[in-house]
Amino acid sequence: MLPPGERIYAIGDIHGCLDRLRALHAEIRADLAARPCRCASIIHLGDYIDRGPDSAGVVAYLIGCDLPCVNLMGNHEATALAALDGDGAACADWLAYGGDAALRSWGLDPYGPRSTWRLPPAHIAWMRGLRLMHRAGPYLFVHAGIRPGVPIAAQAPEDLLRIRRPFLDSDADHGAIIVHGHTPTRSRRPERHHNRINLDTGAVYGGPLTCGIFEGEGVEFLSV
Repeated sequence: MLPPGERIYAIGDIHGCLDRLRALHAEIRADLAARPCRCASIIHLGDYIDRGPDSAGVVAYLIGCDLPCVNLMGNHEATALAALDGDGAACADWLAYGGDAALRSWGLDPYGPRSTWRLPPAHIAWMRGLRLMHRAGPYLFVHAGIRPGVPIAAQAPEDLLRIRRPFLDSDADHGAIIVHGHTPTRSRRPERHHNRINLDTGAVYGGPLTCGIFEGEGVEFLSV
């Protein structure tokens, strides 16, 4: 359980849905006003950009956010950074999986010369500073999941950012309850299992943006 007085709000994949992120943060502020606690934090589980309408706005908003946040890296940020560093394969992948919408949100032509893909330096620095995981009490917060059977300290970044079936299909005790996004739930509702909690409810595909509220031994969900 989390220590008394501590509350964590963990938010799934945002993918450029700035209006929903603002609305969910407003709900969190209202919850904090109604139920004050000693220590509150928001953990964003990654995938802030791509596919949705305003990747640039999401990054700018989070850079200026006055809430106590822990921001984790998603595979979309990792791919974008590789593309911006000149990796040709990453460039193709980024465009294929929603990077075109992201570049347009920064006022850039996704099919123009790659030398013109110049994001604001502060936005790139923010993405480079994203963390791979965060541990709190019995929970491990990551973007995609972990490799079953591998100690948490030895997990490969590629698995933390991109793993799907070996993790999703595992019934193993991972040594922590893994709180993740990355794979949208088919029901468009959060999924709670004994060893993991999936908070990606497909906001960019018409589902809600979902937050898990962790306090003591309890978990609640808030969606907008």
